[in-house]
Amino acid sequence: MNKQASTAMWTAAALAASLLLGACGSDGGSDGKIDGADDGTKKTSKSPSPSQSSDPHSKRRPQYRLAKDAKNVFPEKQTGEAKKDDILADNQRRINLVDRIITTGKDADDLKLYAADQAFIEATKYIKAYADDGYSWAGTTRYYNQQVKILSEGTAQVSYCVDDSKANDKNLKTGKLDHYDSGDKRDTLETSRVRRSKAGIWQSYSSQTKRGAAQCEE
Repeated sequence: MNKQASTAMWTAAALAASLLLGACGSDGGSDGKIDGADDGTKKTSKSPSPSQSSDPHSKRRPQYRLAKDAKNVFPEKQTGEAKKDDILADNQRRINLVDRIITTGKDADDLKLYAADQAFIEATKYIKAYADDGYSWAGTTRYYNQQVKILSEGTAQVSYCVDDSKANDKNLKTGKLDHYDSGDKRDTLETSRVRRSKAGIWQSYSSQTKRGAAQCEE
């Protein structure tokens, strides 16, 4: 078992209820195809200038904190384009929220705000696996090489690399860490489609991962 492949503190019943709420609360819409080439989607003509804020409410959203022994590290450098920076900020909140649920058992109901459709289902499975096994995780996960591709006014694709070599699963009963070694020492590329929800949040609705992608070879 490893952090990328899966494994919280909430019950299966709570997860099932949250999944139902998330499915009912989804905005629906866009297809889940991950972009590898031009799919004919109309691109936005211009991104907001760095001095403009595409979402004035984004900075007032919760900053989800993990347990004291777990940490996610993201690049401090911004893109310089307000819309892309807002997308990355909401994507980071989603990642931190999932790991907050796993490491603290708190704010599970917020998941439906940041994930929908396939992405919500996958996140729920990921969290439930930890809960069912009685595990959390501890250590540091590093995110780097973040990229945003604007697909339309309300949709985008986000990709980033994940280095979880310093994160290990934690047995909640014993407090002991299960040290994980992938063997290949390669990082994971995660790609996610996002769309702006009615609440103004850039919400992930489809995602995929690839271990050892060229983009993540440092």
